[in-house]
Amino acid sequence: MSSYFSVDYMIKAFPTLLSYIDVTIIVTIVAELFGIVIGCVVAFLRIHKVKVLNQVCLLYLSFIRGTPFLVQLYLVCFGLPQLLQGLGYQDIRSIPGLLFVFLIMSIHTGAYIAEIMRSSILAVDKGQLEAAHSIGMSTYQAYIRIILPQAFQLAIPALGNNVISTLKGTSLIFNVGVVDMLRKADLMGSYSYRHLELYVDIAIIYVLLCFVIQVATYFLERRSTLGKELAS
Repeated sequence: MSSYFSVDYMIKAFPTLLSYIDVTIIVTIVAELFGIVIGCVVAFLRIHKVKVLNQVCLLYLSFIRGTPFLVQLYLVCFGLPQLLQGLGYQDIRSIPGLLFVFLIMSIHTGAYIAEIMRSSILAVDKGQLEAAHSIGMSTYQAYIRIILPQAFQLAIPALGNNVISTLKGTSLIFNVGVVDMLRKADLMGSYSYRHLELYVDIAIIYVLLCFVIQVATYFLERRSTLGKELAS
């Protein structure tokens, strides 16, 4: 059995792979933060049907949701640098590849968050926006102070699932040269020929990360529910 699967090697390799977890976590956090901003803006433009911009948003959502993430990753990380060179920017190598990953991950995540936030905003009683206008608040102030806080509370479960989806999506970034956990496992496997042990380690790490997110989502949702009960 040891010739096919080495528990000792799996245990020894685990800390090395775990040391690259920061890349996965950073990409996930950056993508979610910028994705929330993009998603809220797109949701607002769609709800209020802003001329021209609403159509642009629909095109953006259709493209992101209708194409595989790996294709989007290649378009931005390989195609965008080529386009910039064609436009006259020659010092492409000075731009860290991780920045292109941040860009496409944020754009991709933002499309899904936009639909989550749109449905959550629409679930908030419209009378609250009207009441805010009646006391002199602008639409922007009403959204920031009243609508969005309630929408985020409603969206907690869906946003938690989105974070998990984004986290798992980071497993593809090794395809564009970013050294993350999966890329490190691939490199180590090419020398040790122990790919199975390494991929089991990777699976364990992802399961643990997703479990932490699920627990955090549960507590946030529970806290939000308790807050509503106390307020009522």
